[in-house]
Order: sequence, then structure tokens, then C-alpha cells
Amino acid sequence: MLGDRPTLPRPGDWTAATLPPGWHRSLTGAEVDELDRALATFRRAHPSLDPGLVGDDDFPLPGLAAELAELRRELVDGTGVVAWSGFPVDRYGEDELRALWWGLARAVGTPVSQSWRGDLIGDVEDLGTGITGRTGRGYTSSGELSFHADASDVSGLFFLRTAREGGVNRMASAVATHDEIARRRPDLLEELYRPLPWSWQGNQPAGERGWYEMPVFGRRGDDVSCAYVRTNILLAAENAGAPPLTDRQREAVQLVADVAAEPGRWVERTFAPGSMLWVHNHTVLHLRTAFVDYDEPERKRHLLRVWVSPPNNRPLPESFGSFFGDVAAGAVRGGYRPRHDRPVYRTV
Repeated sequence: MLGDRPTLPRPGDWTAATLPPGWHRSLTGAEVDELDRALATFRRAHPSLDPGLVGDDDFPLPGLAAELAELRRELVDGTGVVAWSGFPVDRYGEDELRALWWGLARAVGTPVSQSWRGDLIGDVEDLGTGITGRTGRGYTSSGELSFHADASDVSGLFFLRTAREGGVNRMASAVATHDEIARRRPDLLEELYRPLPWSWQGNQPAGERGWYEMPVFGRRGDDVSCAYVRTNILLAAENAGAPPLTDRQREAVQLVADVAAEPGRWVERTFAPGSMLWVHNHTVLHLRTAFVDYDEPERKRHLLRVWVSPPNNRPLPESFGSFFGDVAAGAVRGGYRPRHDRPVYRTV
């Protein structure tokens, strides 16, 4: 179990020195056995291991119910970042791991699509797409991804294989970043509370323009929420025909990444195969360093990603509704609207 945690000033508000050490722990033998039993139950019912066949009774996790409830609470109302390590991925084939990850994701919340293709499980690997082009996506490139928040409530990463070099993950509090900007440059924080143009990066709903408007920060009561992908904002004019940013807006958008990247604000981990990382995107920013792959295809870096909307979702600022739609507590939201009715469980 995650156990008792020190009280944070408010959800997601921490620095490297104040993040409770229990955010990262090893799975117990009993927890690994529970996941293995659930996979075996699913395999008996559906030998094809098609993730689309997982139903509520096909992947039972009664022994993890309390831990999963604590995971959801910690993500939404606590630090916003949880990592588990030690799952023996070398014992399983890729189809088994994909089915297991899908079953676990459904136990955390409602998975949502990661692109217009409808991919509910994303394959994080270098497909040569690049990051800055009109349809560039970070998770299919090998370049560095500066601090950002994914377009969902929660992101989950399952590490199957790591790179030869690089691919290190860092996490920083978006709430603490917000507060530091308020202290240094309240004038630029005002810009970040106003709507800014975002490129859809080719994921816009059919028939709609290639950009939308949303601020980087917003409030709902005492809670600060963040939505931030620096390149999608800075390149919205070039990639999607949005109105160009002012110099002041550009400075404000860049300041978020600069402050989050300062020493003492982030924690860093090189996650081994078998690790699982969960991040609450409204309160935590994450970064991945560039990586160099092995030459052999079977050794190349490969992660499975899910975007999940947990049932204990907090309400979001009304200003976030332009992308997230329903901002009410408990709403299923986030991700990109598929352009077809066929769910996909891999990136193609």
C-alpha cells in the first residue's frame, strides 16, 4: 500500500525536496501474483488475448482493490505521481503484456483515445515521426520531450524495454511551477490564464479547424489546474493557421518550461522494464530525455501508454471546457475523438 502521506499544501504542490518518497515503490510478490491470476483468467476465457474482449468479470483484481483506490486518490488528491516497479515482463509475450496493461488500465478508470485513429493503447517507440511538424507526436519520436502535460486526466506508462542510452523521465509539480511564476512574473501568469491557440496536431474532429483555444492555467475553487504542451501552442500558427502569438505570450509559454526545469523542482528516474508510471496531468508535468535505441528491432525501446479518466475526477476550470468538454467532477473526458467506431489497441 502507499501508506500514510504527509499533507501537501494542496493537491500536486511539491518540490523535489518535499515529494514524499513513497511515490515510487516495488510491487509485492502477492501483487504480481494477483496480476498474473487475472491474466490467466482472461486467457482462459479469450485465448486470442484481444484487449477489446476484456469485460468487467474477465480481469478480476480483488486483491488489488484497496491499492487501486489509493492509487486513484493519490493521483487526483495527492502528489499526482505514482510509480510501481518490479513486474517480471520477461515472463510474458507482448500480447499478454498488452492485455494485462489494458485490464489494469480499466481498473484505474475509463481509457480514452490518444489520437484520431482511436488508439486506446499507444505504443511509445521511435517511429520516426518527429515532434514539431503538423502531425508530429512526441510518443512516436526519439527526441527530447520538454516538460508537458498530456491531453487527458491521467497518463499511464508500462515499460517493456528501455533504450541503449537516454529516455530518462522527470516529473515536476505544475502547481509549484504556477506559484513560482506568480511570485516572479505575475504579469506573465495573467497571460497564461487567458485563452491561447493550440494546434490539434492533425487530431481535430472531422470538419473542424486545425486549432482551438485554451489557457495553460485555470482555477476551480482553491485547486490550480494545468494544460500544457509548449510546442502545440508555440507552433499553432505555423502548423494550424492560428493567429500568431504576441511576444508576451511566447515569453509566458516558454517560462512554464523554464521554471519547471530548474534544479530542485523535479525528480528523475530511469525506469527499468516492468515499471509502471501514473501521472495526473492537471497537476504534474513530465519530461523524457532524448534516447538512442539498440540496433536490433527486438531490443528497441518500447512502452505501452494509456490515457485514463478516473471515476474520482475533480472538477476542472470552466476555461478548460473548449478541449475537455465536460469539466464536472467525475466526468469521463480527455483524449481525442476517433474518426471511426473501431477501437484500436496499438499504434498503427
